[in-house]
Amino acid sequence: MANDARGPDRGAWARLSYGLATLVTATLLTLLVGVGIAAALGQQGTAGTWSRWSDVGQTFGVLSSIISGLALVAVVLTARVQFRELQRSAAAELSMLHLEILKMSINDPQLAEVWPAFSPGLSVERNRQFLYANIIYQFHWTSLRLNKATDEEALGSMRYLFTSPLMRKYWAAAARARTSLAPGSPEHAFVQRLDDLCRDYEAAVAGADRGFRPAPDVEVSEPVRLADEAA
Repeated sequence: MANDARGPDRGAWARLSYGLATLVTATLLTLLVGVGIAAALGQQGTAGTWSRWSDVGQTFGVLSSIISGLALVAVVLTARVQFRELQRSAAAELSMLHLEILKMSINDPQLAEVWPAFSPGLSVERNRQFLYANIIYQFHWTSLRLNKATDEEALGSMRYLFTSPLMRKYWAAAARARTSLAPGSPEHAFVQRLDDLCRDYEAAVAGADRGFRPAPDVEVSEPVRLADEAA
């Protein structure tokens, strides 16, 4: 995946910075040239010359106002880009903190007991497996939310992961937790597509057990190497 194309728009930030610097430089040069001309005319200019240059000065005044307005627009756009980058960075840090908390619960069974069980009667080993599966799902959703992966890439990787019976069992056990998602939210739409995908696999497995061939739309694709984008 091309991380540069979907991450923070560094190219836009560079273009805005360059444009702002150009406008500021042009304004300073205009002022310096005006001061120089005024000084020269003050030494040897006539009344008629001063009258003509007064008209020119008014024209430069309008031009200066336009340049100042463009500079203000550039400043506003630059601030918006910076604000979006800060929001994206904060979201990424928060998501990484969530993943680290989940990893701690996997490594320590006592910490794992703090989390509600995915379903009643789970063994410690199976609950740890489900916690790990939850980390996998959270990573894919975070990659999609932060534009580190496209819909096709995230779904393709989850399609591969759903070939694992344990991953499908985790998804079924976590269904109750997903009911808290706001209908119409981006994650709600994402999990609905994963629900359909998981059901297709379960139907394909059930059909295979009865001697039927799986449907073409649940053929296994190659995994997407989303782990390379974690940094």
